[in-house]
Amino acid sequence: MKTSDIQQEILDLGKTTQAELTLLPEEIPGALPCLHILQQGSSKTLEATGDTLRVLFLIQGKLEFASRGRQTVYSEKVVYAEHPQKAVTITALEDAHLLEIRWKLTEKEVQEMESAALPFTQTYEQAQKYRDPFKSEKTISRAIVPHRILPRFAMGSVETHGTDLIGQHAHPLLDQFFYSFSENDCILLIDSLQHPMKGDTILHIPLGSNHGVFVGETQCAHYLWIDFIPDESGLTYLDEVHKPV
Repeated sequence: MKTSDIQQEILDLGKTTQAELTLLPEEIPGALPCLHILQQGSSKTLEATGDTLRVLFLIQGKLEFASRGRQTVYSEKVVYAEHPQKAVTITALEDAHLLEIRWKLTEKEVQEMESAALPFTQTYEQAQKYRDPFKSEKTISRAIVPHRILPRFAMGSVETHGTDLIGQHAHPLLDQFFYSFSENDCILLIDSLQHPMKGDTILHIPLGSNHGVFVGETQCAHYLWIDFIPDESGLTYLDEVHKPV
């Protein structure tokens, strides 16, 4: 595998003038990441999609989310997910960056979500921490959206500092994006390749690749992992490797 085979987008958030950026389209079937850049006082409505789940993660800033006649205010970092057949209006109380993940659902999954406790929200700091066999004791792992909350979807984070190693491992049952926070600076290991991963970057971990992360002495790792799970076997895999602390 060559470096050019890793599909990524590095975001220069300090210079972009676009209000919405589409990221890595068609990399993962049925999935589309977008980044919304909102100025204080601005507002936008994310209309009901019918069959596409929207998972919203507030990276920085302060937003009001309004849905079903209820308004809730959150500051970074927090996740918010509503039913595909419900609109969400977002108002920026401060300048904000909002990551949106769109995920195509089946008709059955849309129907099953009618009984779910929605909107689903979870702050980063209060998310359940977990252990897995690939990480050291000092690595902090969070299950921000546990894998049996939303259909075939999970989101979490990894946070550590050097020197540290997240051992290489493969999960052919999951497709995955990494989104790095601004302070992230580490080395992504993909099969035999070492690939620098800086902040404000989204990339696709190739399906089935043997991947890990090395964090040098003066470096840190701080990123989201975003999982798309084809079927029940992927959920069973996460049951086995994600052990709540």
